[in-house]
Amino acid sequence: MRLANVAIPAPVHNAFTYRVPEEVTIQPGSRAIVPFRNRRMVGLCLEVADSPPQGMELKNLKSIEEVLDHKAALSPSLLRLLKWMADYYVTPIGEVCRAALPARMSRTDAPKTVRPHTPVEIKPITEMEFDLNEDQQRILASMIDAGRRKVFTPFLIHGITGSGKTEIYLRLFAWLAEQGRQGLLLVPEIALTPQLTGRAAARFGERVAVYHSGLTDAQRHRQWLKMRDGEVDVVIGTRSALFAPLEKLGAIVVDEEHDGSYKQDESFTYNARDAAVMRAQIEGILAILGSATPSIESLVNARGGKYAYHHLPSRTGGASLPPVKIIDMRRAGRKDLNQKTQKTRVEELCALSPELYHALEERLERGEQSLLFIGRRGFASSVHCEGCGEVFACPNCDISLSAHLPKGKRPSEDALGPALPGGVLICHYCDYRIPVPSSCPACHCHLLTPLGQGTERLEAEIQDLFPQARVARLDSDMVTSPAKRQGIFDRMQDGKIDILVGTQMVTKGHDFPSVTLVGVVNADTLLHLPDFRSAERTFQLITQVAGRAGRKSLPGQVLIQTYQPSHYSLLAARDHDTDSFARQEIEHRRQLSYPPFVRLANIRLSSNSEKGVADAARQAATILAKTREREGLAGQIAVLGPAPSPLHRLRGRYRWQLLIKAPTPRVLSKFLALIRLPLQETMPRRVRLSIDVDPINML
Repeated sequence: MRLANVAIPAPVHNAFTYRVPEEVTIQPGSRAIVPFRNRRMVGLCLEVADSPPQGMELKNLKSIEEVLDHKAALSPSLLRLLKWMADYYVTPIGEVCRAALPARMSRTDAPKTVRPHTPVEIKPITEMEFDLNEDQQRILASMIDAGRRKVFTPFLIHGITGSGKTEIYLRLFAWLAEQGRQGLLLVPEIALTPQLTGRAAARFGERVAVYHSGLTDAQRHRQWLKMRDGEVDVVIGTRSALFAPLEKLGAIVVDEEHDGSYKQDESFTYNARDAAVMRAQIEGILAILGSATPSIESLVNARGGKYAYHHLPSRTGGASLPPVKIIDMRRAGRKDLNQKTQKTRVEELCALSPELYHALEERLERGEQSLLFIGRRGFASSVHCEGCGEVFACPNCDISLSAHLPKGKRPSEDALGPALPGGVLICHYCDYRIPVPSSCPACHCHLLTPLGQGTERLEAEIQDLFPQARVARLDSDMVTSPAKRQGIFDRMQDGKIDILVGTQMVTKGHDFPSVTLVGVVNADTLLHLPDFRSAERTFQLITQVAGRAGRKSLPGQVLIQTYQPSHYSLLAARDHDTDSFARQEIEHRRQLSYPPFVRLANIRLSSNSEKGVADAARQAATILAKTREREGLAGQIAVLGPAPSPLHRLRGRYRWQLLIKAPTPRVLSKFLALIRLPLQETMPRRVRLSIDVDPINML
């Protein structure tokens, strides 16, 4: 009798055993339709055996109804990766398998054939060929040498912005293609894929695939089939492309490896960067992590000899890094600028220092482009009543509502309410929204004052200060589709925008040759977050956005406005000094026992009942303490909490958390395996439990 262990896409951690009918052929990695709890579901076969495990009752076993794949959907090495991810991230194996396949491949009613669909358009971008400099040649030669040996070799490429990391990746992929092997390039954002796929298409023609959530289900399915059938040499995509079914994979590149977007924070929480390194280890291939601002974890791995470290200290084409100046906003003299420009009451707290104002003025006179980064979208981060001090807050979340301008409207000299007919107050977490009132509901005062700057307010201010300038905004409110995003990028490339105002979207990987000025309007935003990574994120963000200036022949300049001018992350960003920042940050982490010197897991609990989740959190803490003592792990496992999460209420649910510290991944995995079932069995029905291993978002 043949039996198959099948992973079901349901919140259960074990696979299920089914009979394999004699007339059915199935192999590990194939999809099959199976009966499950009075339903028919598509599961993934993990193993096939001729005999049952000891003690298993066979009489009640159900049979596989239909096998959907004559050729396995996933290779043995990919199955190994999925099993590792299920164990390490404490996630049901069926949920992991579902994440690895296109959505339509998990549906019982999916069409058996691929129907016509809108093709994925990849526009080749032909660039002038240039010779690699000595550093690039050395790194490429080292990679090719490791590729010839066909053994797992992890690299960390620390290359400053504009140093030509992408060219190295593409030339490595060209060498792999000559050997009949394939390359996978992961990027953190969908917005980065068009430029990269265009450059790849100019060299590899139609043998390039793109894979990310911005494609339709049909497009994702067709791209997946191209990869599985060996029709591509290069795949470029976001974190979901980690599971690309490439049988002859030779290298995985994780570009901008420091970026937090590689972490999936909902449902199946995993880090695509770390999983990519594990896949490379399983496949016995190259793992290449690249960044201008490597994560502290990767730097420590490189210094400890786990990764081969290579540095690209100079830009290609002879361009130099722009000088960076820190502007102390406590002494910036903005009052004089307000008087000079006759600022209105709504905008009386001008966002620009005189120095940044004059720098923008000079660029406009010279016909050069400027980029302004601000960390918040909307018009203002909150609105308060001057009569009673009331702040408009979200009823579902512990956060103030952000003010957004009505489309096509501008603020006036009047109070906020009358100035914004049609404007809205929005929660950026749950999307709760109400019209901007004309008066305070509590005291009926008409003096409603916006607090804090957002992209809309900065854009309006820039248009008032420079009425002749062509100003555009790039944030998630403005960019509602890939086409709109690309349209803004194209206008920047064509010189049709003078000043671009944006959030983090403007900081990542974009090459605007005519941008000679970058202004960071408020560098303190991330420093205030209750997160041990806040300094690292600030350094990375400012360094990345500063790298947008002066990338070609025109010299650049960067101005950073801050109220904390002596903070070490800002000073290091000013000096383009990753080593200085890393030394201080690593010592800080070592003293406080934070990653990479320990491993973390965040146990999150949430409920509609504030008392219910608090009681459940205390009950969970008791289970953790008893397990730690019983297993003799008191000297290795530390538990912080229980405590309310920094964002205590989100989307109507109250949240508590417990933070687990362990010295190694092995110890952490062992402890999580011991507590998972007791926690799940004791949690009240109204309480949701999640375990986030290696958390990135601590809020």
